[in-house]
Amino acid sequence: MKTDIANRCALITGASKGMGKAIAHGLAREGVDICIVARNEETLASTAKDIESETGVRVFWKTGDVSKPSDIRDIFNFACEKLGKVDILLNNAGGPKPGNLLSLSEDDWSAAIDQTLRSVIRLTTLAVPGMMERKWGRIITITSTVAKEPSATMVLSATTRAGVTAFTKSLSSDLAPQGITVNTVGPGGVLTDRLRGLLEIRSKSEDIPLDNLLHENQKIIPMGRYASPDEIADYVVFLCSERGRYITGTALCVDGGLTKGVF
Repeated sequence: MKTDIANRCALITGASKGMGKAIAHGLAREGVDICIVARNEETLASTAKDIESETGVRVFWKTGDVSKPSDIRDIFNFACEKLGKVDILLNNAGGPKPGNLLSLSEDDWSAAIDQTLRSVIRLTTLAVPGMMERKWGRIITITSTVAKEPSATMVLSATTRAGVTAFTKSLSSDLAPQGITVNTVGPGGVLTDRLRGLLEIRSKSEDIPLDNLLHENQKIIPMGRYASPDEIADYVVFLCSERGRYITGTALCVDGGLTKGVF
């Protein structure tokens, strides 16, 4: 499938591993120059080297914490300086800590909102003016199935990611006439470090072997298996492509049928 996005430029956060890394690889294979961001310098530099070696596109990297406004400004300015523009913004940040309402503090709420919701608002606010000027843009945020099917033990993630989904929908109609699409992707059943970490917490608290939980968790996915990060990346690349130019304001789950809701 022709994507027709060669020579576009993308800023991708949370890109040193997992789904962010797979998305960075996927866009680079289509000829997109990229700037990748994460907090761990060693892992990030290694990822950049791998992508550049495999694809031959321009790859820049910068460490930063998207929960901090000053870091966000530095990240965006760096990307514009190195790439010349940001055509594609991929918002991807690690999920907030698990827990139910009474187990969470004010600091937990503030940290989750800054990391998961405000980071998207701040980066999008910086990216949109240039996209409007060029009459082309793609803004995609990785959320979670809990944005549509909340869990009592993931209340921070459910609340903030639902906020991101509403923010995205609000923007979509405003930006559509400018040639800018805005969507969210809600992965589910992807065996990332995040999922493994959550299952490790449950393994310890319930005294259940981790392998057992991994197996049981996989069984509830209708497709009967975990997704690979590359499968999420394939969908994101399609949304970024010219083939996906008429899709905006959507909040689609890529979850092997895990989410039970109709909409």
